[in-house]
Amino acid sequence: MNRATPKLIADSRDTTSELSLGQLIEIFRRRWRLVALITTVVLVAVIAVTFLLTPRYEATAQIKLDPLQRQAIDLDKASQPSSPQSDQARIDSEVQVLQSRNIAHAVADQLGLAHDPEFNKKDVPVQGKQVPEAVVDEILNSLTVKAETGTYIIDIGFSSKEANKAAAIANAFVDNYQQDSVNRRTQMAARQTETLDKRLQTLGGEVQAQEAEIARYRAASGIVQGTSQGTITDQQISSLSGQVSSAEAQAAAARASLAAAQRQIAGGGLDAVSSVLNSGVVADLRRQRAEVSREAAEVNARYGPKHPESLKVAQQLGNIDAALHDESRRIVSGLESQAHAADASAASLRAELNRLRAQQAANTRAGVIADGLERQSKATQNIYDQVAQTAQQSNQAQQNFESLATVIERAVAPLKPAFPNRPLFAALGLMLGLIMGVSLALLLEFLTNTVRSADDVELRLGVPFIVSIPRLTPRQLRGEAREEITPADFVTAKPMSSYAEALRTIRSTLVLSSGDTTGRAIAISSALPGEGKTTTALALGRIMAASGDRAIFVDCDLRRGGISALVAGSSTHGLIEVLGGKVPLEQAIVKDSASNLALLPLTAPSFTPVDLFSGRAMKDLLAELCRKYEYVLLDTPPVLAVADARIIASLSSAVLFVVRAEYTPRRAALAALDILAQDGTPILGGALSMVSSKSAAVTPNDPAYYYRKYRSYHTE
Repeated sequence: MNRATPKLIADSRDTTSELSLGQLIEIFRRRWRLVALITTVVLVAVIAVTFLLTPRYEATAQIKLDPLQRQAIDLDKASQPSSPQSDQARIDSEVQVLQSRNIAHAVADQLGLAHDPEFNKKDVPVQGKQVPEAVVDEILNSLTVKAETGTYIIDIGFSSKEANKAAAIANAFVDNYQQDSVNRRTQMAARQTETLDKRLQTLGGEVQAQEAEIARYRAASGIVQGTSQGTITDQQISSLSGQVSSAEAQAAAARASLAAAQRQIAGGGLDAVSSVLNSGVVADLRRQRAEVSREAAEVNARYGPKHPESLKVAQQLGNIDAALHDESRRIVSGLESQAHAADASAASLRAELNRLRAQQAANTRAGVIADGLERQSKATQNIYDQVAQTAQQSNQAQQNFESLATVIERAVAPLKPAFPNRPLFAALGLMLGLIMGVSLALLLEFLTNTVRSADDVELRLGVPFIVSIPRLTPRQLRGEAREEITPADFVTAKPMSSYAEALRTIRSTLVLSSGDTTGRAIAISSALPGEGKTTTALALGRIMAASGDRAIFVDCDLRRGGISALVAGSSTHGLIEVLGGKVPLEQAIVKDSASNLALLPLTAPSFTPVDLFSGRAMKDLLAELCRKYEYVLLDTPPVLAVADARIIASLSSAVLFVVRAEYTPRRAALAALDILAQDGTPILGGALSMVSSKSAAVTPNDPAYYYRKYRSYHTE
């Protein structure tokens, strides 16, 4: 198995992955004791500090602003309803006034706070009633003014070391604020009254000047106002218009009569004129002529036409006819005169009407200007009236101004201190402790470079994870006779334990990876000493022997030779003697007293400079062992400590790499695996040793994570 490619993949995943929620949970599982310890320490420290702090009492008074009262009379807005924005601005303004230095000065002077050590901390000398600014600053620092949202209510709170003092100062702020608001409004009203009086004088002069200008203009323009119907010219035009209409009607009638007479004369002579026919004189003459005509007829009939009497009667008829003709001419002449007179009268009236209308147009233009002057005068008069009314209100307001605020609740001495708030401090201490604990846990997690879990084996080391071998507690290693036993002995004493089952998992991995091949040499190695590789190798050999496998354990750690300390009994011949050709192999192999496992031990640690493993003897020995046994377990020295480990690993079929959980540095394990990869040594996989049953290093990718669910299958 080539190690180069898995390492590159592991490094890539390690550097590019982000910290997920699952990883955070795993970190907390591993470090929860540290987080709990730091949280407890911080919580206890914070609670202890609260008992050392000087308690402070806070008293609160409540006032309500009157939304209908205004601080000043506004000519433009006095009759308009207030808007929510203006109300909020007004409330904010009053909050600022409550926190002003003027009121703080008044409170300090009223209660003599300039001589109070709580506020005069620097013992500033006081001259008369003058309050030092440092005292005012301390007072304002202890004052809290807050408007309740959506209401006109303002809370005035004050904090002090004494409960009664806190209540007294809060009430003093309320009283001085009320007095200050009355003073402010009274002074403002007085200034406004003075301003309004000056404005009234100016407006009065303007009204008089404008009225005089209107009178002058009307007189200059000749605008004389008549009745309610209009000016005199308008009334004259109205009367004259009727006269013109009547005269024109009469002229038209006269012209019509004359025209009719002229047509009648043209058609039948004067006798046909209707005016002539209707004349009394003509009628009388006609009667006379009729009588004379009758008389003439009788005379002519009696005497003849030449008779003097007939001539006389004929002369009478002629005279009557001449009179009729003269009378008719006179009547027609009268019609002509009457028509001319009617036309002359109508023309005269029309001329007068045109003159009056021209005068009316001039009056209209001048009236427009006069109306504009009157409107301006009325506007000024209205402003004058309004200002006069406002001035009157302002004069009255100076006498009956009340405070803007009503006291809802006066401050009372609190029974319990407001500071320190021990429940709040405890909650903050708990939160701070959790933050510090989690932060330290994350810091240690990032600073920790050991291999902890199955994820580290696969993702960071880049080798297949096989199993987590549990750590055996002292209680578990105490046998039934209350004697201490080794972990290698535990697998025979408790063959159904989780420890033994973990070793069976390694055996199953070996069996499945070998297929039909037998006689495999498996090197059990680690990066550093103390990682449990020798114990793991011996326990694995005993499990294999108990399972019926023909297995032999070969101790190849020349410098430490740990097998003699784990196996009862001793041997005078071992691996070194076999490789040196001093004794045959069969004479050096011994049987494990606890199992049917064959052992090829070292008689004693050796520090010889002779390279025993790179020669032909070692290869021949392994070949012979592989022919006789199904599995040859080679316990090698640490890869980073002794070069022999590389040679032995290169001669083996595969390497089982043992890593001690939460002990082996990640870089050390990677360095050892890199060395094996350079030699082309196939890696069977990695096994985590000494994993505590209570350790949070076991991740969900490790079957041991679910131990509680299947623990009934094991006998510990």
